[in-house]
Amino acid sequence: MLRCKEVTRKIASDELAEARWSQRIAFRFHLLMCRHCRRYAAQLLAIGTAARNLWGQEPEDPDTLERLKRKVLGPSPGGPQD
Repeated sequence: MLRCKEVTRKIASDELAEARWSQRIAFRFHLLMCRHCRRYAAQLLAIGTAARNLWGQEPEDPDTLERLKRKVLGPSPGGPQD
């Protein structure tokens, strides 16, 4: 049986698309047994859906994208603050 660490890595990196059928079955079996990994997968899906919805609402302005990038990544040491 797969461990939670392996399952969460596969969920986050989307490695399942390239996995063999036996690996996909082991992954699904783990999700049946582990509520924590199921919750993590659901949360990651919700975050991705929200990000795609948000992205589609605003035009791709380079200044806006740079400002969002700085806010997500945090202030750089010694860099300007917004």
